[in-house]
Formats: sequence, C-alpha cells, structure tokens
Amino acid sequence: MINRITQSQISRSATAHLAGQTAEMFQRQQEISTGLRIRRPSDDPSGMRRSLILNDRVERLDSHISSIQFAQSRLSQAAVQLQDANTALVRARSIALQAPQALDKGEVDALVSELNGILNQLVSAANSSDENGYLFSGTASHTLPFPADATTNGESAYAGSQSNTQLLITGDVARDALLPGDLVFQAIAREPTVVIGSTGAKPGAGTDSATGTRDLLISHDFTTYRGGSGVNAGIDSESGDTIIGQVGTHLLKVIDTSGNGTAGTFSLNGGAAVSFTNADTNLLVEGPGGERVYLDASAISAGFNGTVDITSTGSMSIDGGVTKTPISFAATQAVTDSRNGTIVNLDSSAIHRTGTDQLEFPGTTDVFNAVRALRDDLLNTRNLSTGDRAAALNRRVGDLERVHSHLLDVIGVQSVSLEQIDRLQNRTEDLQLSGKIEYSDTVSADITESITRLQELTNLQQFTMAAVGRLLTPNLLDYIN
Repeated sequence: MINRITQSQISRSATAHLAGQTAEMFQRQQEISTGLRIRRPSDDPSGMRRSLILNDRVERLDSHISSIQFAQSRLSQAAVQLQDANTALVRARSIALQAPQALDKGEVDALVSELNGILNQLVSAANSSDENGYLFSGTASHTLPFPADATTNGESAYAGSQSNTQLLITGDVARDALLPGDLVFQAIAREPTVVIGSTGAKPGAGTDSATGTRDLLISHDFTTYRGGSGVNAGIDSESGDTIIGQVGTHLLKVIDTSGNGTAGTFSLNGGAAVSFTNADTNLLVEGPGGERVYLDASAISAGFNGTVDITSTGSMSIDGGVTKTPISFAATQAVTDSRNGTIVNLDSSAIHRTGTDQLEFPGTTDVFNAVRALRDDLLNTRNLSTGDRAAALNRRVGDLERVHSHLLDVIGVQSVSLEQIDRLQNRTEDLQLSGKIEYSDTVSADITESITRLQELTNLQQFTMAAVGRLLTPNLLDYIN
C-alpha cells in the first residue's frame, strides 16, 4: 500500500519544523543578549547542578577572603601599636641608663615627667581598639584590657581573655591571629627574689607567686626574759620593742649595783649601760645598733649580776599589715598577700629586728610596672641608701631590657602570623578566580557560536518557508492529476 502525502501533512510538518527553529532562534537570541547559556534547570540539568556547586564554592571563598581581610586589618593595626610601644621602651631604657647620674631635682623631675608620658603611651597602645573592639583583649574584644590610670595605679591587672584570637577557615587549620594582652605586655621570667633591708629576712626556698615589688613589714609581738634576774617587759614593750629573735640572738646584761635589787644598770647587746631603780616600770634601753627594749625593773633579784637570755616574737606581713604571719624562725616560711593570694617564701631564721624591708621579684615586672618602678626609684620613694638605690636602678635596666626583648619577640610572632595570612589570602584569591572562570565556562554562552547558529537558523527558516511555499502552491499539473 502506497501512502499519499497530502498537503495537510506537509503543512503540519512544516509548522512543527518552523516552531522548533523559532524556539531555538529565541534561545540563541537570549544567549546573545544575556551572555548565559543556562538560565533555568531545563536548559541543561547536569550543567545547572554543576553551576550551583561552583557558585556555592565561589561564595564560600568570598566569605573566606572577607574573614582573611578582617584578620589582616586587625593584625596590621596591632603591628603599628606594638611598634609604638617598642619606641616607648627604647626611650625608657635610655632614661634608666642615665638615671644614676640624675642628682639634680629639676633633672629628676623632668625624667619622671617623661616616664609618666611613656606609661600613658604604653597603656594607650595596650588598650588600642578598632570598630570591632580592643586589639589586645583576646577573645573578650569588648573588655578593656588594662586600667587606664597607669601613672597612679600601682598594678595593671589584665582583664581580658587569655585566649588568642584565631582565623578559622573551612578546610584550613586554625591560624593564630592576635595574642592576648597578658602574653604581650605581662610576660614573666622569674629570677631569684631580692630582699633589701636590715631586719635579717632573706629569700627562702620555693617558688614565689608575688610579682613586682612588695613591702615586708616585720612587727614585734612579745618579749620575755629568762633566768632568775627578775627582769620583765615594760609597759610599752609590745608596741615599742624593736628586737626579734630566739634565745641567743639578743642578750641583756644586768648589774645590781645596790646589792638588793633596788638599783643598777642594764646593757643591751653590749651597748651603753643604762641606770635603773626599782621604780622604773617602763625603762627604755637601746643597743649599739639602735635596737630598743622597754624594761620593768621593779622586781630585780637581789645581787643578780649577769646576762639574761631574751626571746622576742614577731610577725611578718606583705599586705600592709592587713594579715600577719607569726615568725617561726624557719629556713623557709610562706607569707601570703591577702589582697590577691600571692605567696612569698622567706627565710626568717635570722630576723633580729623590726622594720620594713623591700621585696623585689626580678623578671616578674610587666611593661607597665617596669616603667613605674624606674620612676619610683628615680624619686627614691622607698628611701633606699645610695648603694641600694644604684643597685635597684641597675635592676630596672634589666627589667626594661627583658620586657623590651619579649616585645620584640611578640612583634616577630605577629609578623609571621601576618605573613602566613597574606599567603593564605593569595591562595584563596587564586582559588576564587579559578572557581569563577569554571563557573563562567559552565553557565556562559559562546557568543560567537550562538551568533553563527542564529544565522544558520535564520537561513534554514527562510529555506523551509520557501520550500513549503512551493509545495503548497497549486499549479495546472496538480489540477490535471
């Protein structure tokens, strides 16, 4: 059976082909006008899936670059502040070196004024901030790291977090960014404790936890006299005696010149003889070193001539007398500062008199206390002797060199962090560019190909319409057939 192709079939076939050509021409026109090959899933399902994956990757890389630039900005600002602090410490060390020669009050006052300015400069650097918070507060970026009143405040307690900030990028290791302020400005490299004074206290064994400087207050408690001399402590003995020590540390010589205990002389530690009568109940007797005792001579044993062993107890305090630790005369005795719980280990075995000693803890002073201590020793606020003051100023030079060296180490560490983050940014930007190119290749149209294909479709459509027109136009032969 022979199928006859009718004009109706030709018309339907031509219409279908023309519709397909028109649809493809419209698609090519869209590609040329938008530059995109894929605008909806139906354009290329597999290509659309790939484009979504690539676009997500590019967006994540954009986010990574923003995080990197944020860390870079803060590190760069911190580097500027650390350089400023470095300049301040260099000048402070220079002042420390010339301090021993500064004897004129006007010169001392000028140096002290400059040191106060350096303190404020250091605090300004340590408390520097940007629009995102404080640079040296660790992860507690909205907490002021250090007290603002550096020149008047005796301590600069760190109030920020002890955790350093980190740059966290998906698929990359956690990278350290900014170090917390306590690691930058309060590094500790403890050295042996120094005791300055005349009470007889010495550094003990064990590790101290106190930092900077402290006043060690040695106070008197009770004095007792052994033997059958009849000597007793006077009325003001508890508050006025200045001797401390176990048996054998101090000796009192008693001479009964009357023979019946009513009169005679006392001599403390070989000092000048002091006359007494049995009417004296609060007699002051001084030794050769200025040590003092108050004696009650009302019950001297008749005919007593000889030396009397003395036991005198006392207490130690490093918090201004708020709390006191009884002296045990041990080789190592711990004394606690009730204000912050820090401990000092002291050798109390040779303590022999009351007074106030100066405790120094070299290697524990932070940036601020190093400058404060230099200023105070320039003013000699502790009333040190010329030799002790010179030695203290020399230790201040050591403190400043230590904190300055540590600050330079920190600058180096932060510079390395910044360099690593710069390299990470370059790598991330390269990945971002590669992803954008791949995404563009996936979704973008080939304009040259689209134009060429559009021209082909235009020619094909014209040819199709011409051919169909010839087929559908009736002629005489068709009529005869």
